[in-house]
Amino acid sequence: MKLRAAVAESNRQCLLNDDKKFSYIWLTQRRTLLVEAVTYGQNRRLLRELAACSAQLNGIVEPLQRAGQPVILAPLHMVSDVLTTMVGAAAYPGKATVITSRSADAHPEAERQLGGVNLTYCSIHEDNKNIAGNLMTSVMEAAENKRNIILFPDITPDFTHFASKDKAEKLPCVLFDRPAHLHSGIIRLARMMSAKVVFYHLYFDDGLKIRIHDPVPAKKLKTEMPQIIENSIREYSTDWMLWHSHSLFFINE
Repeated sequence: MKLRAAVAESNRQCLLNDDKKFSYIWLTQRRTLLVEAVTYGQNRRLLRELAACSAQLNGIVEPLQRAGQPVILAPLHMVSDVLTTMVGAAAYPGKATVITSRSADAHPEAERQLGGVNLTYCSIHEDNKNIAGNLMTSVMEAAENKRNIILFPDITPDFTHFASKDKAEKLPCVLFDRPAHLHSGIIRLARMMSAKVVFYHLYFDDGLKIRIHDPVPAKKLKTEMPQIIENSIREYSTDWMLWHSHSLFFINE
């Protein structure tokens, strides 16, 4: 953990060069405490704050879904990925599939049940037949406004580098004034579904709060997604959980 923290804090300082107080170790400890408080602890204050975040997100998502507009939820890795997906899963129609870079088994069933959400996981590390089958079923339901797809757009290339060597899965762009790559899966999926993408993330300011961006049409994702990700990381850098990624978005091909 100390080595990972050293990488995280060095990466952040190198990229942003600001004076904000930041501790990666505290960030990871807080994430664990928040998840346990919401699930196993059933902390009333945090549950109210989480419900308020879900209600705000639902205010954007439900009108789109009821109008027949497919939606992809694109949360950033801020505060807690578990709580972030719980917020997304609570949005209308109350069912969601998370496309994750981790094994689907990495998310304890107890957390899902105690969180009270209807949430399934599709891991990119499953074999290709499983991915195709699980994902296609979820996409078909999402296209019919019966489910939300949740996909983290700020996953750094080195997290998925060994799962796939396909360069077509990476979007060349500019982040922090440097040539960079983002995972392009969300762009291809949005085009396939004719979906609008709702970017959002949690942040912590005397309690859990949520920042939601205006829905982005599939055709505008290439230009708007890098801007949203960079601006969010700059503004909420002490809540972003992926600073420990060695290459960030600048992995060598």
